Amino acid sequence: MKATILGTGSWGSAFARHLAHKWDEVAMWGIEESQVASINATGTNPGFLGDVRLPPNVGATLDLKVALAGAEAVFVVVPSQAARPVMKQVVATGAMPVNIPIVNLAKGLEIGTLKRLSEVMREELERGHDHHPLAVLLGPSHAEEVAAEMPTALVLAGDPGFDWEEWQRLITGPYLRVYTNDDMLGVEITSGFKNVIAVAVGLCDGLGMGDNTRGALLTRGMAELARITVALGGRQETCYGLAGIGDMITTSISRHSRNRNFGEAVARGQADPAAILQGSKQVVEGFYMTQAALKLSAKYGIELPIVKAVHEVLFEDKKPLKAIRELMERMPRSEAEPER
Repeated sequence: MKATILGTGSWGSAFARHLAHKWDEVAMWGIEESQVASINATGTNPGFLGDVRLPPNVGATLDLKVALAGAEAVFVVVPSQAARPVMKQVVATGAMPVNIPIVNLAKGLEIGTLKRLSEVMREELERGHDHHPLAVLLGPSHAEEVAAEMPTALVLAGDPGFDWEEWQRLITGPYLRVYTNDDMLGVEITSGFKNVIAVAVGLCDGLGMGDNTRGALLTRGMAELARITVALGGRQETCYGLAGIGDMITTSISRHSRNRNFGEAVARGQADPAAILQGSKQVVEGFYMTQAALKLSAKYGIELPIVKAVHEVLFEDKKPLKAIRELMERMPRSEAEPER
């Protein structure tokens, strides 16, 4: 079997390493010539995975048609805001085999439209009169740990009427366990939203605040995550699964987390948020998701005080300490009382 992975970053490379243990061939497509050359010449992607070696049945190419030829599944592992242009390119090649599943591993929403990435991909496929079953594979999955074969669990959620349990089996391996969930909308929203909470935790860490603060943010962040997920049509129980609370905890406390680290750098005043973002080698999805979440808050009339506070720090030049104090000074209420 041949799998095609769109993207040659850290997560794409780590996932390719995992799949190569079960699949006959894994073809990676990238746009950086140096990355592609290194993967093919040395079996490493040093800019993203250091000296971790990829198996010999993993190869990379700059030619999208070559990557897609003969694929039995396509895994999209690109930044959220690149999902639409990449899918446009895929459709334009006319090289994708018919009816094969497309699985998205990116987390977030498209900022301009506030659409889920599965919706974005479906739009571009339908414009090209291509019809493929779509799914997302999300959850707590730092690339460094997957590449090191540390036990990881993800959730696969896809279009109804397709045998995703068979693909669950095809993706699962000794160190990466896959669960299924039929709430694709909920899985996508929770997985994207948790990055905002991770940025908030990073802001507090950068100010030297402790575990009490972190625990409060995670708990109240979970309440906001559930609120927005249900308002958009997802199920509340999905929030308590791998793509929700599982990914939120991991992203908020891990030293590998680019979102938490970004928040910490902002709070320490290393530079303004835009400059820190520009200097980052990897995409900080929480930066974009904060904008999307605040827009959704206004659109659906949902109160998301942590999201609002993070937005004020990142985009309205509010000092992190002032934002936190204002959160603490909000009107007291019952823990069970919904925000208004």
